[in-house]
Amino acid sequence: MSREAEARAAVERAESEPLLGHRAAAVRAAIDAAAPLLDAVPDEELRARLMLRLADVKLAESDWAGADRALEAAARHAGDGPFKLLAALRACRVAIRRGPAQRAEAEQLLVATVERLPQLGSDLSSQRVLAELALAIAEVEIHHDEPDASAFRSLDELAAGAPYVDTAFTARQLSATFALGRGDAQAAARALKATVKLAADASSPADEVEARIALAAALLAGGHADEAAHHTKLAKERAAEHGLADLEAAATLAQAGVLAQTGKTANALDRVLELARTAAANGNATQYVAAVGIMAELYANAHDYVSAFRTVAEAHRALSQATGSDTTALFRPHLARLRDRVGEERFAQIAADVDRANRHKPSTSG
Repeated sequence: MSREAEARAAVERAESEPLLGHRAAAVRAAIDAAAPLLDAVPDEELRARLMLRLADVKLAESDWAGADRALEAAARHAGDGPFKLLAALRACRVAIRRGPAQRAEAEQLLVATVERLPQLGSDLSSQRVLAELALAIAEVEIHHDEPDASAFRSLDELAAGAPYVDTAFTARQLSATFALGRGDAQAAARALKATVKLAADASSPADEVEARIALAAALLAGGHADEAAHHTKLAKERAAEHGLADLEAAATLAQAGVLAQTGKTANALDRVLELARTAAANGNATQYVAAVGIMAELYANAHDYVSAFRTVAEAHRALSQATGSDTTALFRPHLARLRDRVGEERFAQIAADVDRANRHKPSTSG
């Protein structure tokens, strides 16, 4: 294989290696492997393509400045070909994520780009430009109070025929977000099932778990509680299998949410208690407090306000004793939420009753 062929193959590997949301390390490794090969090959287009891929990684990492730098380099190497246009469109997608002002500028640039879009063929580079344009337009529209549905109609077709997994993955996510926003749980579930498959096929357990949790929420909204429970169970199993502690906790909370929505409050409490115990064992105070807050909310939803108060109060005392510090500020928002729910007078009476019961509780010492 010639040096040029070897360099081209390495760049193509970097482009085709799935990035999704959690595979930046694998893609970065492919970029690092390709970069030295380009030093011996005078091919500016390959350099542009590799910088475009680096911009993808920076985008996934929310490094907007790094993405802009990579795209500036890509534009310098691209000349006047389609990859220069691709770099400009991707720069718009970076700007969309920066905030409302930059998003408005990106929208104007996209309109201007569409108006002067050159005649594109059916080659891969042209397909990539059209796909990037479709994604950018949908990403702008998704931020509008009333998104233009026409921006999302082509996404299913785009996902089905996308040359790269990442394009299909992003298109499916946008379709699901749009569908959820308009209350179409069935369409959202279809898009998220495709997202789950893409993540599983790419061997990305973190992306698969996140997609299954989102899918469970869509299924639950559509009245498919059993299927939602199935996906939260699979999400928790995948997370545990791959040592993804934070996502395992998220899946556990998703399980609790499904159980609570179907009236199985006791089972939901068991799931959240499991999470609280794990958080306490791992010394994760933030997760522990969040789990306690959810338990209190579940009790309150069942109108058991005394148990809701006691859950927070006892967790507050336990965490303060375990850490040797005042943890009142961590629990104050949960108590405030309960007070707002039951009223000041009822809240004060509950607090007094729990305090009195604790002071008269028989001692277990000696």
